[in-house]
Amino acid sequence: MRFELILCLAGKEIPIDYRSGILSFFKNTLKQYNDEIYHLVYDIGQEKDITFSPFFIPEEFQKDKIILKNNFIKIFYSVENQLLGLHIYNSFLNILNKPYPFFNTTIKLERVNKLKEKEILNETTVFKILSPVIIREQLSQDKSWYHSLDEKGMDILKKNMIHKLKNRFPEKYLESLEIKPLKLKKTITTFYGIQMLGSLGVIEINGKKEILNYLYKSGLSTSRKSSGFGMLDILE
Repeated sequence: MRFELILCLAGKEIPIDYRSGILSFFKNTLKQYNDEIYHLVYDIGQEKDITFSPFFIPEEFQKDKIILKNNFIKIFYSVENQLLGLHIYNSFLNILNKPYPFFNTTIKLERVNKLKEKEILNETTVFKILSPVIIREQLSQDKSWYHSLDEKGMDILKKNMIHKLKNRFPEKYLESLEIKPLKLKKTITTFYGIQMLGSLGVIEINGKKEILNYLYKSGLSTSRKSSGFGMLDILE
């Protein structure tokens, strides 16, 4: 299930680490709606086939904050499971026009619009990356390295995907998956104080249509996709 959220800020400034505030808003919204579903989604160790992508119009980037041209944030939100998506959609309807603390200001949800989901029918699809693809290499228990979608990064991404999805899809289909960069740029995102390298742009993925549809609905990143990373849209 795919939908669009229109949020209104009381001011025109957001911190560089704004995603942590958006995630807090989402968690609080679901917890108010249904505590059991909240724990199902957000408890540690739960697999979250959810992704989202925030959009706003910046006027100025400063060291620790962003000045916006207006006070609106648009968020595209996608949930792979239809029943869970319906619950999350209803949770957003439940808090329409109710202000929520957002760093030094407040934010409120003004509109929720359902979007038509596209269906992938073949085994080659071109995607636009809506929010940065994060590829994390775990070097030790307390040390990670982040990669862009270069040759090494794609190799690590594929290994991570095989590990995460081997109980959902046949391993031979995951191994045969091909990701081809068409137009990419590197980006740095701050999340809970950690600076992470990621990639935006356009990619082509070749593989079984069931896997492509899953990635379209749940996000490409195996790391932090439910925190607003790795969201994809299909380019016609």
